[in-house]
Amino acid sequence: MRDDVELPISKVSPASGARRWRAVRRRGCVLFLCLLTGCALVAPPLPPSPKSSREMGGVRHTVKRGENLWRIGRAYGVEVEQIAVLNGIDNPDRLEIGQRLFIPGARTTRLIRKNVSAKPPERRPRWAAPPRRKASAKQVRKSSRKPKSAAQPQRVSKRKTTYRKPYGKRPRFSWPLRGRLIRRFKRSGRHKADGILIAARERARVRAAASGRVIYSDIGPGNLGRLIILRHHGGEYHSIYANVAENLVRKGQNVSRGAPIARAGRTPRFKTARLHFEIRHRTRPKNPLSYLP
Repeated sequence: MRDDVELPISKVSPASGARRWRAVRRRGCVLFLCLLTGCALVAPPLPPSPKSSREMGGVRHTVKRGENLWRIGRAYGVEVEQIAVLNGIDNPDRLEIGQRLFIPGARTTRLIRKNVSAKPPERRPRWAAPPRRKASAKQVRKSSRKPKSAAQPQRVSKRKTTYRKPYGKRPRFSWPLRGRLIRRFKRSGRHKADGILIAARERARVRAAASGRVIYSDIGPGNLGRLIILRHHGGEYHSIYANVAENLVRKGQNVSRGAPIARAGRTPRFKTARLHFEIRHRTRPKNPLSYLP
């Protein structure tokens, strides 16, 4: 190849250069306008939507003067037993003013009107403690007097009560699943615990500790997550299974001891699978280890 050969040079005319410059400038203007309109059309980010009542499982009701559990349950259309067990109320006739109650299944808080009946049922349920009767002034004066003679028997007036007395022996409970005991029952001190925590395998079956009826199967209050409540012995005892990943039973279903009712799993509160288990006499938490074999 010869070094003295000159390569041809492409010549650009002034007209073609001007056309190219106008095309580049036009493209730049279009891109600039697109950026401006794009910025104008982009909507600001929406704030995170609050959790619905279905995700929370219910609402919180603040007790006011003249309200009792019967009136609140009728106003919300919720079984009083559910409210009592979830909130640990043994006497539905007496509530503290300002007390906050978890109402399961409710979407919004309601105003308890005076026309809502506050009378208890004719037969007091087994889960409710017997009503406290106030002694009259005549009874107080009679009790303060000394009997005339020790041999003279005193007359005892028998009052008819509609309270259902405990019947039979307590139900036989068994462990809901096999696992290591992580936390024990504790009712005093700084860190109280109404039940025990049992370590579990992922998706392990949670079984009914005793035969009973499902009165609640949904999301519970606070950090309990999904939970199930079983009624035993006509309502004298209840067992609670909380922080489960999946509920396998529904409300109103009868289950036998050892039947699978839920599956254990990890919850946002814990990194490992575990089960919160409670046993309550009526509505008061008891130490489950005193009932388990």
